[in-house]
Amino acid sequence: MLVISPAIGVILILVGLALFIVDLSVTNHGLLTAGAIVTLLTGGLALLGAGVPYSGVLLGALVVVAMLMGGVLFGVLGSLRTSKGRPALTGKEGMIGEVGTVRSPVGVNSSGWIFVHGELWQAVLAFAPEETTSRESEPMIGVGRKVTVVGFGEGGVVQVVPIELPGRGRDFEGPE
Repeated sequence: MLVISPAIGVILILVGLALFIVDLSVTNHGLLTAGAIVTLLTGGLALLGAGVPYSGVLLGALVVVAMLMGGVLFGVLGSLRTSKGRPALTGKEGMIGEVGTVRSPVGVNSSGWIFVHGELWQAVLAFAPEETTSRESEPMIGVGRKVTVVGFGEGGVVQVVPIELPGRGRDFEGPE
């Protein structure tokens, strides 16, 4: 029967803990976590075979620690991996696509105010609708209409488009 020195078991346990710590700062898709679990369990089995007193309790504690740390790290790494493809939820990037309500008329050349994300933002119409000719006055989105944020202009002015389709008489106020 091959007898392994208790020092090797302790070294394997310490290497396993070090692998857990390194895995927190390195992108490797959980490979170090799997290695740490195997190393911790191997070190515990080495101590069990070496005849160390209370090695059964030590092995049980190592199994629990390895499974808990592995589960937490796999869970954290998995959630970080899935969040990489999501759009930004804060800042200007998080505003794109949000729906707001017009508080003062918004036009292509004249800015108005919209309420979006719980804040008032200065806004302009992002484009002139095709139905508008140069003889008509500037197209305006009336108060109370819903708009979608599509971008940002200079000075943090929000660029918006009406949600309802143009030409139905509900989006734009005609010339007065």
